[in-house]
Amino acid sequence: MIIYKQKDFLTYMPDVQECNKSISDLNDQWDNIKLLSEINCPIQSKSVLPNMTKIQNGFIDLQEELIDTLVSEKLKKMEQKIISKTQVAIDILIRNLFERTADIGFLATDDDIRRFVENQDRTDSDRNLILRRMRDYVAKYSVYEDIIVLDNNYRVLANLDEQNEILGKQIKGPNLIKTMDGEQNFVEYFKNSKLQYGDKNSHIFSSRICREGTSQAIGLICLCFRFENEMAQIFEKLTNDYDGSVMTIIDDTNMVIASSDENHVPTGTIVEPVESGVNGVVYYRGSDYIAKTIATQGYQKYYGLGWKGHVMLPLHLAFRDNRNLKSIDTSVTTGLMHQADSFSSELNEIINKTQTINGSLKRIVYNGQIIARDDSIDAEYSRLKPILRAIGRIGTNTSSLFQSSVSNLFSTVVSTSLVDTSFLASLSVDIMDRNLYERANDCRWWALDSTIRRILAKDVRTTSEEKQLTEILVYINDLYTVYSNLFIFDKTGTIIAVSNPNRSEDIGKTLTDPYISEVLANSKQEKYFVSPFEQTALYDHRHTYIYGASITDFNNPNRTVGGIGIVFDSEDQFRTILEESLHSDNNSFAVFADRKKMILSTTNEAYHVGDILDLPDELFTVANGKTRSEILVYENSYYSIGCACSSCYREYKNSDGYHNDVIAFVFEKMADYAEITINRSNDKEIEQSDFAFSMNNEHKKLATFVINGQVYGLEQSYVVEALEASKTISVPGTNAVIRGAVEFNDHYYAVVDALALFDKDDPSLNTSHLLLLQLSDDEMIAIQVEKLVSVLEINLNDIQPVEISSAITGIICLSDGSDRTILEMDPQIILEKLVENQVDEDLEAALPLLESMETN
Repeated sequence: MIIYKQKDFLTYMPDVQECNKSISDLNDQWDNIKLLSEINCPIQSKSVLPNMTKIQNGFIDLQEELIDTLVSEKLKKMEQKIISKTQVAIDILIRNLFERTADIGFLATDDDIRRFVENQDRTDSDRNLILRRMRDYVAKYSVYEDIIVLDNNYRVLANLDEQNEILGKQIKGPNLIKTMDGEQNFVEYFKNSKLQYGDKNSHIFSSRICREGTSQAIGLICLCFRFENEMAQIFEKLTNDYDGSVMTIIDDTNMVIASSDENHVPTGTIVEPVESGVNGVVYYRGSDYIAKTIATQGYQKYYGLGWKGHVMLPLHLAFRDNRNLKSIDTSVTTGLMHQADSFSSELNEIINKTQTINGSLKRIVYNGQIIARDDSIDAEYSRLKPILRAIGRIGTNTSSLFQSSVSNLFSTVVSTSLVDTSFLASLSVDIMDRNLYERANDCRWWALDSTIRRILAKDVRTTSEEKQLTEILVYINDLYTVYSNLFIFDKTGTIIAVSNPNRSEDIGKTLTDPYISEVLANSKQEKYFVSPFEQTALYDHRHTYIYGASITDFNNPNRTVGGIGIVFDSEDQFRTILEESLHSDNNSFAVFADRKKMILSTTNEAYHVGDILDLPDELFTVANGKTRSEILVYENSYYSIGCACSSCYREYKNSDGYHNDVIAFVFEKMADYAEITINRSNDKEIEQSDFAFSMNNEHKKLATFVINGQVYGLEQSYVVEALEASKTISVPGTNAVIRGAVEFNDHYYAVVDALALFDKDDPSLNTSHLLLLQLSDDEMIAIQVEKLVSVLEINLNDIQPVEISSAITGIICLSDGSDRTILEMDPQIILEKLVENQVDEDLEAALPLLESMETN
């Protein structure tokens, strides 16, 4: 195994490589522009180049950070996917095997099997009778290949599989001897066994059969689990996206015992385990694979035989980009991007740094345009203009490339969440189906118990017999811990025994629910019945399912003498399924609901069982066995919501006539919701080409900028320089108009909010730049602006004068047919406003402080 560093994976990410190359190519263009500037504009380059070099270095640093983040996110996405699926594979298997540990305990105490083993004069008729009983059990459970009964001399007395010709043979092996010793309630093993034919390993649970009321072993019973069949079903569900990975189950010697691709990684292969958190790459059959080995989380303190999940993903396929965000509303994706800090700090930091660097670049170009005041005096200014335009283009291209890369990173984060939520929803509802499959089978198993059937067939039962029924139920409930209570009712629907002593007050109650009537009207052993998911007194007035089966007369199977009801502990069991599916993510919660939107279970404390889940109707129409995922604004947040509808598991809800659609929802919070206003008309940058400009007409140059979404212009001669807004210094005496001070050429000047100066209710809060203005020979101030546009040459006849008393002296309409305008601002009126609002007194008070700061 080779341990890869994060940067080693870059070779296998072509899209990230392309991004890296494109940014490097732009960096070469920066060097060419700097050289051209030094040759053609030696004077101006002295002021332009230092800042330009600083910006270039900023982009280089950000390039490295961006590439690292892209690699990290892609690696995280890939790992999250393969680890989650492998964890599911091993944990679902362990859940299934846990149920088998209860089955072996139940069958080992079956009275008919016990009597059969004890009978020394047993006949073929007796054997056929017990085989029929075992067939009745297996008919309910298709998870077993064979059930085998042996005496205490390890001789096979009966087995179901007719192809397995072991009847009468003495089969004595270490695990059977260990079982007979009785140190454990059961023994589980996976190996080649003489109990089954063929060379394959068999998964077997074995337990002692003891004489009633004693610990004396009279024989053994073995359940042979359909391991290969079960793993095929698990792998089929987890590998349907065809990503090239091979999923396996390995034993404690790292040997593959089950494989999703037997041709490529066959059983018996020894693999190299890779611990969690290690970027391990293994070499197998001429190719490199990313490998992960995952231990089971266990279930009900059961961990099986120490098996693990192991996945191998071809390195050259690991980072294929299959995201698809076309179905998401653009307003949602835009809103998410504006809230990037809520769900990806790395993404938000890159966005902010890109904006900061672009702001600095814009100031270089802007200040270069301000300096070039008179092309006729100095030819260098003319040569500087195309260089500034080239700098602007490189900056725009660099910005676009970064924005595109950030968008791809954003898409990776969002698409990963969409895939994960739908997968987790599918997982949780699949586990629910598997869990309830066991419940449907349990009630029918226990209804076959001959002691229960014989007692219930009597018209009059003794106290001792009713006590015996209670003891049977208590024993079963101790084995099967997912029930809050088991109860037996007679042919009138009256409860006569319960497993939970805290429910003893239920004895004597007559049940009239529809499912009880269905149980009593039925005599077919293969049928089971389920209550609606509703509140019931049998579950302390909480919501749950109650599964029921008919109990028939042992001597007359066509006569129904009562039934058994099993109260599923849905509150605990459903919540556990949802919590384990989420992997304890604090930003996620999950819900089970029916098609009528009623909540069956949830991990969200704000919701309650029985409430209505307020989601769009179309999410509740997802087809059986299918998934769906959406990004929605829900409860004032952006959520990735995945849903999946239950389907079936083996016979359950497939061929047994039972239909009950449950939809699992997984919610992952992506970001807080904040309403944003997108002004499409102002998206396009204003350029010189937007005006029908002619040098033959009288014209003026306007330095244009944006305040609060509106484009303003000032005659260029008044603008000294564009400065960085973050350099504003807070000083005492500031107010709504004066925001602080800024240093320029060793002097301090007041920073003014122009909107507040003109009594606007909604002053600009998004300040990125300052414009230093020379209002008179001895008056300089800086005004806050949110965006720098350009220095534009405007024909005077295109400026429509404004005849009102305000700071706006003219309006320029763009010639592109849009409704965008530039409002020309008169700096002299700004001075008048400052005096009118007595701001000059504030300035007089503040300036001595600023001057003292300067001298100190």
